[in-house]
Amino acid sequence: MSSRKYRNYHSRLERMAHIVVDGVVRITDAINSKEFSRTGIKNAVRALRKGRLVGKIGRPTAVVGEKEQRVMDIIHIEVKSGTCLTLKKTREWIENVINDYDDEDAPFSEVSMSATFGFVKLHPELMTGTPKNLDINRLAVSCRSVLKPWYKTLDELHEKYHYNPALIINIDESLTRVPTDSKRLVVHTADTKAGFTKETPRMINSTFVAAVAADGYAFPSVILWPSVNLPDELKCLLSPTLEIWVNGSGWMDNECFKMYALTVLPPSIIERRKRMSLENEHILLLLDSHASRADPSIWREFQKQQVDVLTFVPHSTHICQSLDREVFAVFKSELTNRFEAPSSSSSSSKRAANSDVLPQAIHTALSFYEIQIAFVYSGILHNSSGSVLLKLPESSIYPLPSRRNRFNFYGKVITDENLLEKCENHLKMNIERKNEMDEKEKDEVKTVVDEKKKIKRKYLHVKNDDSDDEKKDNALNRAEGKRKVIRRINSDFVFF
Repeated sequence: MSSRKYRNYHSRLERMAHIVVDGVVRITDAINSKEFSRTGIKNAVRALRKGRLVGKIGRPTAVVGEKEQRVMDIIHIEVKSGTCLTLKKTREWIENVINDYDDEDAPFSEVSMSATFGFVKLHPELMTGTPKNLDINRLAVSCRSVLKPWYKTLDELHEKYHYNPALIINIDESLTRVPTDSKRLVVHTADTKAGFTKETPRMINSTFVAAVAADGYAFPSVILWPSVNLPDELKCLLSPTLEIWVNGSGWMDNECFKMYALTVLPPSIIERRKRMSLENEHILLLLDSHASRADPSIWREFQKQQVDVLTFVPHSTHICQSLDREVFAVFKSELTNRFEAPSSSSSSSKRAANSDVLPQAIHTALSFYEIQIAFVYSGILHNSSGSVLLKLPESSIYPLPSRRNRFNFYGKVITDENLLEKCENHLKMNIERKNEMDEKEKDEVKTVVDEKKKIKRKYLHVKNDDSDDEKKDNALNRAEGKRKVIRRINSDFVFF
């Protein structure tokens, strides 16, 4: 194996395979040398004799040469058209290609799933994986035709203001509820209890609010807890970087978002600007199109601070939003892996179980590396959207979701002066329309009440008339009864 002819190969196995193929050494001698396994050297020699590279993962298939190229062409066409590539469909395409080359009288050739899997492994441009389940609205917007205009707007903002990564910020919230997961157990036949496990109880609906910057910095976070007073079990979580607010419901609403956007975030941004000598630089703030964000008073304040607020296209945060792409995924994974179901179903036990796992989950999710990689995955940085769009189909086969009758600030820069004025006018018209509706409803309610009163008075009048008639009839009946009694008595008296 020291010959110069075989020195340029990557591994000793590849060198030995070439030596065997050239006839210098027999394959049995290579196996008897104890340096290579029987399976390894045989597969390497077989790969060379079939014209493949040594060390390539995958078993040899019947699809080679022109057939192999035709299958790959079919796969490329189907993927570009938006078809979901599965092993089952790949097997059907391979079978069709093989049978097209066979004689018409030949029986139908079937391909096993293992052979299909080997074909996929032989091609580096193909891979297997588990797809993420999405609802139909998210699937409809997961295409270039929908997201390309949004990324174009983002690139235009980058070219205009040249944002520093430290001033590219994303805000969002996530539930802290622990999902119920099933665990596989090793069960002994003599153990009668191993077939049962403790079910994860339904946890309280609390919300984790986070804000991160593209350089890996995490701003102070907030947990929204559904109670009137702060429980004792959660007081240990309070720190300069984590606050707990009690708002009764535990959900993000307009009031909580306004408080976070105007009281928690601005001081941190001002201090960060001053520390990095970026007082005159513009800030890019990215957030979703939730109804709680439609408050012009918030964005007027951000406009004064040179903050450009860009909203995401509805149902696209699983692609464009950095927090959803990586940070919250790590957060929920840590919650699931570290959470231990409490031994009691009381509320205090649930709060204690949450307080045990939340600090470590938040610390891991908001680490420097996770935040930075999240912005890379979402294509938020300047000229980085191409890698995201290339993974998406050109168009979607599903219809776009219908939008509610609200002001359209979706996927736009809502700190733009024209858009802010339209939003304020829209809200003003809604308030006036609501007041008119309230007045109209009051008049309608008053009319209905008056009608009911009239019907009631008429009913009482008729009832009184009926009662008078009944009294007269009863009096006549009583008088007639008395007359009959008197006649009977008189008739009896006469007979006797």
